[in-house]
Amino acid sequence: MTTKIEKDLQSIGDTVTNGAIAKSHPKPFHTEYPKGCIGADLIRRNYIRYLVERYHRFKEAELSPGQTTRSTYAVIYKNIETKFKTPTYFVPTSQFEELADYLKSRIDQTILGKRQRSRSSASYSSFDEFQFEQNAASKSA
Repeated sequence: MTTKIEKDLQSIGDTVTNGAIAKSHPKPFHTEYPKGCIGADLIRRNYIRYLVERYHRFKEAELSPGQTTRSTYAVIYKNIETKFKTPTYFVPTSQFEELADYLKSRIDQTILGKRQRSRSSASYSSFDEFQFEQNAASKSA
């Protein structure tokens, strides 16, 4: 005999087995990027992701100690989409330098970025440095 709770759970895609609830999870969605875009080039995609993460770390440094408002990753990706008229990883590789320069300028415009620049400290790695670090890391693994 099935209880009302078991029926409700089954109706939303869950199954009840021996008193335990086993939820079905959708398979992860993997985007296949077309040739010629940044998403299809692993090292360029990782460099753009690295710059976005640096930007967020620098933006978080701007928060006051009691401030709880945090910027989301979606904001910078939306800004990129607005500027380049396509989602971030669908930007053509021919515009890679322009995209990287855009993100570097956003990093440099943060308070921490301005401070780093005034001290002549690097706020981010160049693409060549990043590529070298990635190749060295993959060889040591």
